[in-house]
Amino acid sequence: MEGTRRAIFAALVALVTGSLGAGLSAQTDEEMEKALPFLGGWDSDVSSPDGQDRGNCGGHLGDYGEDLVNCSIPASRLPLNSRAQAWLVYRDQLQSTTQADCAQIGFPAILSEPFFISGRPGRLLMEHPSNPWHISRTVWMNGTGPQPLPGELFQHGISRGHYDGDDLVIVSDHFTFDPDGMDDHLRMATSVRKKITERYSLIDDEHLRLIITLEDPTFLTRPHTWAFVFTKTGDAGPRQRWVNCDAESARREQQFAYPGDKYPDGRQ
Repeated sequence: MEGTRRAIFAALVALVTGSLGAGLSAQTDEEMEKALPFLGGWDSDVSSPDGQDRGNCGGHLGDYGEDLVNCSIPASRLPLNSRAQAWLVYRDQLQSTTQADCAQIGFPAILSEPFFISGRPGRLLMEHPSNPWHISRTVWMNGTGPQPLPGELFQHGISRGHYDGDDLVIVSDHFTFDPDGMDDHLRMATSVRKKITERYSLIDDEHLRLIITLEDPTFLTRPHTWAFVFTKTGDAGPRQRWVNCDAESARREQQFAYPGDKYPDGRQ
């Protein structure tokens, strides 16, 4: 019986190793040990004045002249260039893909939300629950993972990770153009040149600091960096769950409930 168990275990190891493919490798024991403190759930403690869920939106206004609120990035400090300023003049509520068409929230906006990290051979799985969008992404470690074809782009990009000392560093690129890609409440776009660097640094056993650097020379004059602090929630959560969002109902809600009328002939 013991011999049979060993044979089965060896076969499973060979299967997993073979499935990694040529040029791909699982994380080393040292790297897996470095990953252990990051595994599990983490929740952000983001507080804002005036009862807002998150921060203000830097004084930017909506189509109806209302203050935009609940931005998840420090909008007042964004180094927007003249092209970005022109975008903010152009954009309106009905062209927001997240609010009017149920598109998933993009990165970096969702990085202020709770997340859950689990480990796999050669990769980490990060779950980002956010109402009603719940996103899972693979972080390929040690140069593993698919190599995009020239011009191949993805809404959430491709994320690759490595360790810098004890810090977990994730770099994501190959994004599609996203009209809400910088922040869905500000409705500021990002281009295919967007690049995001996340540095996860342990403060102690129960807390970590996430430092985010956003680059997008199409819309920013320079890279922009900000940070959040997260508290460990353990294995209990947050975990992935699915909530329905009906795109037709979402657009009708924007068409008939939102009073702004920036483009009267474009309310379809």
